[in-house]
Formats: sequence, C-alpha cells, structure tokens
Amino acid sequence: MSDINEYHKNQYKKIYRSTEKFVEWLEKLGYLKSDVSQHICDMACGGGANILYLSKHFPKASFTGIDFSQELIDYGNERLKEKNNCKLYQGDWFALEPKWKEKFDGIVSFQTLSWLPEYKVPLKQLSNLNPNWIALSSLFYEGDIEYTIKLKNYYRPSNNSEFGEMYYNIYSLIRVRKYFEQLGYNKFEYMPFEIDIDLPQTDNMDIGTYTVKLENKKRIQISAALMMPWYFIVASKD
Repeated sequence: MSDINEYHKNQYKKIYRSTEKFVEWLEKLGYLKSDVSQHICDMACGGGANILYLSKHFPKASFTGIDFSQELIDYGNERLKEKNNCKLYQGDWFALEPKWKEKFDGIVSFQTLSWLPEYKVPLKQLSNLNPNWIALSSLFYEGDIEYTIKLKNYYRPSNNSEFGEMYYNIYSLIRVRKYFEQLGYNKFEYMPFEIDIDLPQTDNMDIGTYTVKLENKKRIQISAALMMPWYFIVASKD
C-alpha cells in the first residue's frame, strides 16, 4: 500500500472519534437500527474500516462499500473476507451505476464530501439511487456562505507536479438543505461535531487534524492553517 493509504490502514487499528459519534447520532435518531435488517451503503468507503465498525454494532444489517480506488477495494475486501454481510465494490461517485438503484435503505459517507470539487452532482447521484435517507459527515457552515478551498500541498508532491492538490471545501447548511429538498428529501437534521478528546499536533506543518482547547473547555479542530467546522447531517424522505 502507498503512504497515502496509511490513513485507511490506521482506521483498522483505531476507529476515529468522529466515526463513533456519527454512528451514535444516527442510531439515536433511529436511522441505524440494531434490531432491524437494513442494507446500508458506505459511499467513498476507502479501505472499509468504517464498514467493519458498523457491522459489529448492527449485525442484522448488510453493508456495501463503494470507492473509486480499486487498490483500496481489494485491500478492504481482504480485511473483510470473514464478514458475510460486508462487500466492497469499485465505483465512481460522480457516475454511479444504475444497478445500485433501490438497493439501499440508507447511504452514509464519512469525511469525504468537502474533499470533492462540489456537492450538487455527488448528492444528486446519491438521490438517484433512491435510498430512504442520506447521511454525511463533512465541513459545513450554518450561515449562507460557502467556501471553495483548494490546497497546493508541497509536502506531498504528485507524480507530475511539485505539489499535490486537494479540496477542503466548507458548504452552507442552508444551501445543502435546500438542495436536498429539491431532490425530494424534505426532512433535514444536523449536529455540530464537538470532539471530546485531545488530538496532538504533529511536529511538521503538513495537513493533519489536531485540537486546540478554548477557555470554555470546548475544542476546535485544525488542519495546517484551516479550522475544521465538522458537522453531521442526515436528509430523509419522511
């Protein structure tokens, strides 16, 4: 596995606090259910660590993961080969295959939407599959302002350039909610993710989330020079 995929390998060693809290929130709201058979999709599933975590907490459910990287799909399927209710597939979130339509009760996506160029096409693609609900954790702002942030990371050069590029977009909850309504998902709920553990800052100045504790004891999350306004959202048809 390449160095960039250490992120996915490390999730098998210790699941992220945001994943724990996101799943806990969705269960509290009644979207994820431990006593009901559901078919859940994890979109942009990476190496599948979050699916393994979900399968342990919701053993009656079945889980499908979709990710663009065939390397991560192969890695995840090897890690999940003993789990009969978990399977990963290669796919493009921006052009999802029609075979997935009507297959899922719900779709989750962890920490991905803000790292895509924009949100409308991805959310439209999810709605085309016609799940009952769609839930995402990402960077949002409660006001009517949106940020398109594209990084040039010289710490991580690409094959053809002295820098790697990636997005850290922050989307307006007002706009995202209105767009979900256009897609037929009229119930919208959200919660800011206020992390309750300390994350240390690395010795270098590369991207990587760390926390700073405020005077009111709350923590903010920062990566390099950017504050990370994490939220959990879920949109449903009823």
